[in-house]
Amino acid sequence: MANMPAKAAKSTALPATPTAGEAEIADVRAILIVIGVSGSGKTTIATALAQRLGWPLEEGDALHSPASAKIRSAHPLDARDQWSWLEKVAAWIDQLGTGGVITCSALRRSHRDFLTLGRPQVRIIYLHGERPLIEERLAARKERSTVPGVLDRHFAILEEPEIEEDPIIVDVSRPVDDVVAEILRELAPQPPGNREAVVARDITDRPAVPDVKPSVPQQHPGASRGPSIRSDLPLAIEDYALIGDCTTAALVGRNGSIDWLCWPRFDSNALLAALLGTSEHGRWRISPADPMPRISRAYRDGTMVLETLFETADGRVALIDFMPIGCAGSSVIRLVKGLRGKVAMQLHLALRFDYGITVPWVTQLEDGSGLSAVAGPSQVVLRSPVRLQGRNFATVAEFDVAEGECVPFVLTHGLSHLPTPPAMDWSPALRETESFWRGWSDRCSHVGPWREPVQRSLLTLKAMTYAETGGIVAAATTSLPEQLGGERNWDYRYCWLRDATFTLMALVSAGYRDEAQAWGQWLRRTVAGSPHQLQIMYGLSGERQLIEWEVPWLPGYRGAAPVRVGNAASAQLQLDVYGELIDAIYQGRKLGLAPVGSGWALQQKLIEHLEQIWEQPDEGIWEVRGGRRHFTFSKIMAWVALDRTVRDAERFKFQAPLDSWRKVRDRMHATICGLGFDSERNTFTQSFGSSELDASLLLIPLVGFLPADDPRVRGTIAAIERELMVDGLVLRYRTRADIDGLPAGEGVFLPCSFWLANNYKLQNRDAEAFALFERLLSLRNDVGLLAEEYDPHARRQLGNFPQAFSHLALIGTALSLHDVGPAQQRGRGAKPAS
Repeated sequence: MANMPAKAAKSTALPATPTAGEAEIADVRAILIVIGVSGSGKTTIATALAQRLGWPLEEGDALHSPASAKIRSAHPLDARDQWSWLEKVAAWIDQLGTGGVITCSALRRSHRDFLTLGRPQVRIIYLHGERPLIEERLAARKERSTVPGVLDRHFAILEEPEIEEDPIIVDVSRPVDDVVAEILRELAPQPPGNREAVVARDITDRPAVPDVKPSVPQQHPGASRGPSIRSDLPLAIEDYALIGDCTTAALVGRNGSIDWLCWPRFDSNALLAALLGTSEHGRWRISPADPMPRISRAYRDGTMVLETLFETADGRVALIDFMPIGCAGSSVIRLVKGLRGKVAMQLHLALRFDYGITVPWVTQLEDGSGLSAVAGPSQVVLRSPVRLQGRNFATVAEFDVAEGECVPFVLTHGLSHLPTPPAMDWSPALRETESFWRGWSDRCSHVGPWREPVQRSLLTLKAMTYAETGGIVAAATTSLPEQLGGERNWDYRYCWLRDATFTLMALVSAGYRDEAQAWGQWLRRTVAGSPHQLQIMYGLSGERQLIEWEVPWLPGYRGAAPVRVGNAASAQLQLDVYGELIDAIYQGRKLGLAPVGSGWALQQKLIEHLEQIWEQPDEGIWEVRGGRRHFTFSKIMAWVALDRTVRDAERFKFQAPLDSWRKVRDRMHATICGLGFDSERNTFTQSFGSSELDASLLLIPLVGFLPADDPRVRGTIAAIERELMVDGLVLRYRTRADIDGLPAGEGVFLPCSFWLANNYKLQNRDAEAFALFERLLSLRNDVGLLAEEYDPHARRQLGNFPQAFSHLALIGTALSLHDVGPAQQRGRGAKPAS
């Protein structure tokens, strides 16, 4: 990096209008980001460019005051300051659109990606020069001195651009006029064939996302060219796939990068956490040296073995990713298989324990077969025949794969105080893993028209099952945002009681009684204890202390902070879980999954406690943090708890105060219909006395509170269609700070749209039900996975991924549209009071 001395810079003539030689770029409209270390001449060169082009100029470092003060000092920006500053820079770019120049101090690759990807009009001007020249020019400055340490930090941060960034790199040891002239020549229009790198950033037809961070364009689902596979930012959420071993799981990107892995359990600390930051927080990428390969991928039929195909000018390779089942230590196995030609490949592994902050101590294994990385209690061993090297606190390798060859990489977790995990033979491990998954998926008894998406959803649920206990996590991730750039970011690596009945019925209906029994046993063990201590969620083994804390060193997915670990909602009062739990016990008895009397004593105690608290306000199904209310759906599920308990007592002749319970049940029903229904608008409302709507009310006929053809149900569905639908999909509710205590804004909640399809079916609106269901299926990514929410404007999946609730809703709706699902079964036989 270098800059003209201050004196020379001031004496340079800067014409205010373009010269004749620059006329050819008069029609070019770009945003130029001029980057360099302190003393590289950013301001001088940027000013000259802006004057020559007649464009506005902005000092990027000054856009965010807290960050600006740190940038001018030797103090590094923390993650939140960094992303807040980048947001300001991005907002300036988006507001201007085209035709502007902005200076920024040293930017890492990930920060440049953030500002350029999805914005093809943005060009990086990289000011290059040698350090001795920079120091000489800083020393020549008389108007101010540079704070000691700033230059060291800038040189440490600024990474030289790679070719796929399409940078304009200039040597600032030359006169300013020459530097500016070179930049203007680079900006001049070139033949289309020479602009591939720029065009590649604009291959998507997705509209820009307003007021949030830009999205990375992704190729979905075909084998077409996308953005550089070496981008340092996490991919779009839907660009990931899941692999797992029923103890934990990893997210694998289309670019060959594993950006999320917690070991040894789903809820353990992550050692690959680039999903919530950058490669600095842990990533394992295997990809071609060609930065722009053609990519396609799919799971091998009936399995959780992922195969990603990379095609370059030199050949074609397959990257096969899987986690062996039932081994002593959890492992991730990655195989690079040559299919055609000879392809140059690269590996980059940055292990960062404790959610991306702890750099492990790495040593070579004694037998030379790989390396061991140790940090505190954890040990990870990587074995491969490829020569591995250390570089910048990461492990790297370059190797070629020819047709017919297969190069393995085996990463295994162990405890640091125990012997090194033994080597694993990848070939039988692959055969056994494929055999396990195919044997399991072949048990699927569903033969309806949507067998493939149902089977893929069941496989996903199985992969998110903790085999030791039978608990099923709500998602494999934490803190993927419900709004791009937002703060609705929660830890979903736990087991929710709310999923209980949907899970039980989905598994049984699809032929998986053993898994349904294991889930039921987990439920009964987990909730055992005092009824007033019932929680809405628990850990994988039934743990109750899920203390929530924020991870300050992780910037969050595309800067969506905070990143949260643990979940404070576990301590909330949510009356609906009593109904979900007791309905699951009821369905289990009816389906013969447990002895008839199993759990009856606990159920009685739960009902006795519910009788005392059902009239209290609570936080509701959506776990609001804006204060308790009398949520209508909470009261409905309290009624479900009484209704199912009465029916169990009647059917199995259990000793019970039936007359008293029936009276409480009827009083609940009358109260809900009186206080939770707006007769003027003919709709149930979110809470007693409010005018807000809530999509949870779509479950009214599905749980048997009222029949689907009741005028009040029809009116509620009509109101939700009018007020909660966006682009044909359903919001949970209209978010406002006074309701849930958080800033407004989120995507449509996918399970709610599935519930609407169920309602259409129950009301004999079959064509609408099938159309909505097919629309929802189209939102799955290229390997059949769904997150929690969807942004219909940006056409992006949102929230934690993959999401069990979404896949349970998919399974249940497919079965219900086939007349054998929860919509028909849960409400059957209900006898609500009039």
